[in-house]
Amino acid sequence: MAIVFAAAVWLLSSSITATPIQSSQRPNGNCKQFDIPIFATAPSATYDIPRVNNDIEATAWAIYDATRSTVHGVGNIIKNTTTSGTFKIHAQLCVPKSSQKKDIIQIATHGVHYDSRYWDSDFQPAEHSYVDASLKAGYSILTYDRLGVGQSDHPDAYEVVQAPLELEILRQLTLMAYNGTLYTFAKQARPNDAAFNNLTKPEKIVHIGHSFGSFLTSAFIANYGNLTDGAIITGYIYQQFLAQTGSTTFSVEYAGTSNPPYKGGSGYVVARKNGIQNVFFGGDIKTAYTPAMLEYGNSIKQPVPIGEFASAFSLLGNVGLSFKAPVQYLLPENDFYICRGDCNGLADADEIRNTTYPHATAIEVAIQPNTGHALPLHNNATAGFQLTFDFLARNGL
Repeated sequence: MAIVFAAAVWLLSSSITATPIQSSQRPNGNCKQFDIPIFATAPSATYDIPRVNNDIEATAWAIYDATRSTVHGVGNIIKNTTTSGTFKIHAQLCVPKSSQKKDIIQIATHGVHYDSRYWDSDFQPAEHSYVDASLKAGYSILTYDRLGVGQSDHPDAYEVVQAPLELEILRQLTLMAYNGTLYTFAKQARPNDAAFNNLTKPEKIVHIGHSFGSFLTSAFIANYGNLTDGAIITGYIYQQFLAQTGSTTFSVEYAGTSNPPYKGGSGYVVARKNGIQNVFFGGDIKTAYTPAMLEYGNSIKQPVPIGEFASAFSLLGNVGLSFKAPVQYLLPENDFYICRGDCNGLADADEIRNTTYPHATAIEVAIQPNTGHALPLHNNATAGFQLTFDFLARNGL
């Protein structure tokens, strides 16, 4: 079991309260959305990257980022800095009607070009919402919009929204879950919902990620292994083909003048529809997904701050000596961005143990057939969800 810290990350006061958004009832549970102010401090840097203020510059940035001679690493740093601030993070907490696993909460972190709706599809939710599937399986689940995305704050895209700060925000959310502050926020949010009035602190936390969210989750369990009881890594494996297709694959435009325009300003880019298909959909186009799923996937897309791409390298390569829990790698078979379209044979549990998590209690690599990068938006999404639930159950979670 992870260590529970007694000190609260945030003390609730009259000046810092949860902002009421909405509450919803689900077939197998209840959900509340609210805003959380999170103070975070993390290393950051000024990177030598282009500025993006129009569509031409957005495409030029993507070409720059994908150019083989472009430096991605410390050689691209102009100046090392530190970022500190209080950031509004929009979150949704869902609790199941079943009491079977109420002592376990999942914290789910989404990837680039989406917000937390990636986990909670409005399109045929019985088949495509991981949130609803988790509630049916008896788990509480916290989803949140990462910094710079959705209803969370959209600060400077170059020097503020960077990978180390996002990792720290994930750590703060985890601490809030353990010490009960998170549940206090949910209780105070309006409208009142009896399902949130008497919640007790979770006994265990499972961290789940997708794509860049899995990159953050992998770094989290490597650096803070005592703060997790298990991890699910989807749409991500650190190997030779990772992101080899390049940023041009996203087919980006400037988010501020796209149709519709998005929040964020300079340095925020958003994928066009063909970019969403390139990256997030895969498999047999006759059986893997439908045109309606692609339309929905395009309708919920979100902008990306390019500082994320420049800073991502800074979290790679840590060996998780403190991670002593189970981890599952759930890979879509036809993930183009992660595996160049074929994930078969690219991940080996023994190699992951030897190189990254030597003390993990269990490591599993699972391949979900006939799916692309965004697994929930494919026809056999529920079968993929069940792979995760079965793995958790086999490992006491």
